[in-house]
Amino acid sequence: MNLNAGKKFRESVINDTYAEINLKKLKKNFTILKKLASRNTRENVRVCSIIKANAYGHGMNETGKFLAENGTDYLGTADYPETESLTKFLKKHRLNTPVLCLGTLSEKKKYFDTILSGNIEATIADIKSAEFLNNYAGSRNKKVKIQIQVDSGINRTGFPVKDTFEAYKKIAALKNLKINGVYSHYSTSEIPRNYYAQRQLRDFKNLLAEIEHNIEKVKLKHISNSGGILNFSDGYFNMVRPGISLYGYYPGKESSGLNIGIEPVMSLKSRVSFIKQLEKNESISYGRKYITKKRTKIVSIPVGYGDGYPRLLTNKSKVIINGKFYRTAGTVCMDWIMADIGMNSDVKLNDEVTVFGNGYTAEKLAELTGMIPYEITCNISARVQRVYVTK
Repeated sequence: MNLNAGKKFRESVINDTYAEINLKKLKKNFTILKKLASRNTRENVRVCSIIKANAYGHGMNETGKFLAENGTDYLGTADYPETESLTKFLKKHRLNTPVLCLGTLSEKKKYFDTILSGNIEATIADIKSAEFLNNYAGSRNKKVKIQIQVDSGINRTGFPVKDTFEAYKKIAALKNLKINGVYSHYSTSEIPRNYYAQRQLRDFKNLLAEIEHNIEKVKLKHISNSGGILNFSDGYFNMVRPGISLYGYYPGKESSGLNIGIEPVMSLKSRVSFIKQLEKNESISYGRKYITKKRTKIVSIPVGYGDGYPRLLTNKSKVIINGKFYRTAGTVCMDWIMADIGMNSDVKLNDEVTVFGNGYTAEKLAELTGMIPYEITCNISARVQRVYVTK
């Protein structure tokens, strides 16, 4: 980073605690996953980059914009409030990457105008919602692109496999809907060679073959999330939906032995806000769960569970200051954590603190709490500023 870039970066950081989002690593992860998804086919496999839940905490709009500018074919959202916000942002920046909303439709028609006015493909998971959307689109002289969701075994939303063929025929006959794809979702794709995932894959492929043989060619066929890309790549499909691996993490412990070169995109950073010297046998924070064993210095860092840093990390985690690890001390507060730096540390006020990042990842914090990395990054709250870097 040159001096001007460094100055610009410092000026962009307003809050003491912020999440640094490394877009260079995001692009690298995207490129790796796209290449991996195409390994069993000559066809150019499309990518629907999943940016739901505020892009797993990384910032939906800016992350979506960057991915749209760097080659993603689709962006995937969880519901229509997310979709509406994202499409407005993309339109403002003159980007027309289509958005696939993975959420179900409501009969209340609240977001029907959003679907009709934006570059949005709606998920259809039942006949009634298809008919409602078709009738509404017809009343506005519009035709809507949709994708049909198949429940191949996760037992959440979507048409059961056994009912999908007949449902597809009925939906294909609706004049104001255009079927642009059919998709399903794995339940256990993070486990290599898992029998249940293999069964889902087989059932879904058989269904698609039946549709294509008897009704029409399906434009987009997809089932693979991050785990599916890693463990169940199949040349029959022509789109994938990476989520957590876009952001640098593997989808489960079973996949952690793999190394495809992805890197965590987010680092959570703060600063030393206060330094206090304490004597032996003094307690730190609520509940007196940390007692000093000797004279020491305690630093206070303005990040806590109000920022998404789990209270379960009490007396378990570490932070990095000036390249050195220091143990956190005492109960995690809403707005503060403390760390024991000893008497001989050179730590000073305003020194940068890496809460996670630089090798001490969200995955490590997840292991300490019994959580998963998704939860750590998704829980970073809205009051934590996101700062985007390309270094």
